[in-house]
Amino acid sequence: MTTRRALVVAAVAALLLPSFVDPPAVAAADPVLVGAGDIANCSTSADSATARLLDGIAGTVFTLGDNAYPRGSGSDFRRCYRPTWGRHEGRTRPAPGNHDYATSGADGYFDYFDPNPGARGQGWYSYDRGTWHIVVLNSNCSKIGGCGPGSAQVRWLKGDLAANAGRNVLAYWHHPRFSSGKHGNSTDVQTFWNVLYANGADIVLNGHDHDYERFAPQDPDGQADAQHGIRQFVVGTGGTPLRSKGSTAANSQAFSSTHGVLKLTLGPDSYDWRFVPIAGKTFTDAGSGSTHGPPGGLQTRTFLATSDAYVDQAHPRTNYGSTARLYVDADTGGGMDRWAYIKVAVSGLTGRVRGAYLRLLVRDGSANGPRVYRTSSGWSGGSITWRNRPGPIGGAVDDLGRVPSNRWIYLDVTSLVDGDGTYSFQLRTTSGDGLSVSSIQGSRAPRLVVQSAP
Repeated sequence: MTTRRALVVAAVAALLLPSFVDPPAVAAADPVLVGAGDIANCSTSADSATARLLDGIAGTVFTLGDNAYPRGSGSDFRRCYRPTWGRHEGRTRPAPGNHDYATSGADGYFDYFDPNPGARGQGWYSYDRGTWHIVVLNSNCSKIGGCGPGSAQVRWLKGDLAANAGRNVLAYWHHPRFSSGKHGNSTDVQTFWNVLYANGADIVLNGHDHDYERFAPQDPDGQADAQHGIRQFVVGTGGTPLRSKGSTAANSQAFSSTHGVLKLTLGPDSYDWRFVPIAGKTFTDAGSGSTHGPPGGLQTRTFLATSDAYVDQAHPRTNYGSTARLYVDADTGGGMDRWAYIKVAVSGLTGRVRGAYLRLLVRDGSANGPRVYRTSSGWSGGSITWRNRPGPIGGAVDDLGRVPSNRWIYLDVTSLVDGDGTYSFQLRTTSGDGLSVSSIQGSRAPRLVVQSAP
């Protein structure tokens, strides 16, 4: 059956292809993801066996945490991971596990995988393959300030999914929400599931329990949901010693204690899976599923900024409305503060606003990101200066911590956006470690991503 997403992809492709192409271009092969978690252990040989499976499977390699035993140290990665899965490092997109955090700050993990594992101290990021948006999360919640609704990671996740609405979504991290293995269900990642389900995610991959398990599509409360449910796989079979089943979780469809890797082939409106066992083992599991959109009629629209500028306390009469970057800085009393202003016109919304996120491309990062405030719209990008700048209206509605360079960030402004209209935002920081973001005149203009539903 052709899904709504497939029709959208086909329509866009038709617009992009020149009408004179003859013969028709051959479609690119569907992307492949392959991998597992709980991997490199110098006291076993199974990690070498699973690495040999990767040798014969093209595509992006994912890891689901606990990459190098026993402590995820630099030595563990050099001695145990590098000789096996390390030969596929260039195509690997990893996630961290609790054993990786046995070394303070997961420094061995971040040092080894740099620059692919997300910002140090965070570990979450995303990337695209074909029509799919892949989200990598950090489920070591106690190490990163929590994984609840107000956490930095979840605020980022909401904005990232809103900005990529319409794509198929696959997410992975270490600790499974549902599991029949020794560790069982992890409620720490409940909010991940809530947000992913609301945004129409199709697949979740986890490790932690040293086994393989496949679940039927289900909702965040563990109820079977064939229409909008997420299919979860536990693939803790990368090489470290395996464990047997602890109990049988609801909606579990397949379980095995067999070393191997999971291969996923990701089509525009469907996906295929196959568990590939190491040499000498016979268990396998294969099948296919259809993609779906979000429940509840969620719609997402993106609005580019109509005006922006920054103001500089050191040059109070100078207008900075035509620069390629917006600067935000606090000189902590030195008279050198810089504030940024962004204006967006919103129109054509239907239903009630469920989420609104100011999306900015950071050029120079900071250890302490900006706060965002509402401000009046009676300013112009061509004339605003420090002397005539409007002040904030009310308190800050979001406040970011560390923000890396050359990454998109998302400021949650849901409380400020209630429908069509013009919205103005002021960015300020209390940190002397300033940052800059791309402006309208830069390579990527600021934009407001708005989700609405009946």
